[in-house]
Amino acid sequence: MAAMVMFAGAIAAMYAALICMHVAATHGRGPAGGPSRSGLARWLAAAADRRRARVEAEAAHDLVAGYLSRERYHATMAATAAREDAEHPLTVPRV
Repeated sequence: MAAMVMFAGAIAAMYAALICMHVAATHGRGPAGGPSRSGLARWLAAAADRRRARVEAEAAHDLVAGYLSRERYHATMAATAAREDAEHPLTVPRV
């Protein structure tokens, strides 16, 4: 019984570590492929980028296919841009 509890605790700890890595990768500062990030963190951040690209591609496809009106497409792209801006704000270096 104690072995099962220890095993479940180890699994929970690994799961918590993966969640922390995901949050650090998707909400952290800098590019997804930064040198200070682990391979898994870069992969998780790239997955978030792929998900955003998929939303944009699906919206463009639906617009061309006639499933989305022009106004709805613009609203979808504005929401995507706002989400991108919140997750990765643009920083301009001082000169």
